[in-house]
Amino acid sequence: IANIIHGSGRTTEDIDLVIHLELEDFENTINILINEFIPLKENPLHFFRSYFVLPLKHKTYGTRIDVSAALSEFERKAIQRSTRKSFGISEANFCTPEDLILFKLVAHRDQDIIDVRELINRLKDSIDQNYLLTTAKLFGEIDRQDIYEFLIHILGENKG
Repeated sequence: IANIIHGSGRTTEDIDLVIHLELEDFENTINILINEFIPLKENPLHFFRSYFVLPLKHKTYGTRIDVSAALSEFERKAIQRSTRKSFGISEANFCTPEDLILFKLVAHRDQDIIDVRELINRLKDSIDQNYLLTTAKLFGEIDRQDIYEFLIHILGENKG
């Protein structure tokens, strides 16, 4: 949905939700979620503890929601930087375009790369390139230098 909020016309079939969660709160949080949503994994608490993500389905609408725990400094900072926006009749916090770009570069699926190119092309005059590059460089500390290098490449494509 953040992609749509930031101007993309592409629709999505699921919702990715990142929640600030302390490890000791896993069980209580999972129990709350599985009371409201249908878990798509047989042992939801075990799956969440193993992968820090829980695929769910909304009981009424059938929409898939992937809930992940914000355990990294980047994810927690993205939550702090998020802004409240309207979407239809709802209101929620959505990540900034810069953090959306970084989330998509971390995932690095084909559609994510298409989305990154589109976001940068559409928002090139308003995105904070300094924040993008500084934050992308930090991913090198966890052996993801590719994120910074790929970002440099894409930003280079959009000069001029």
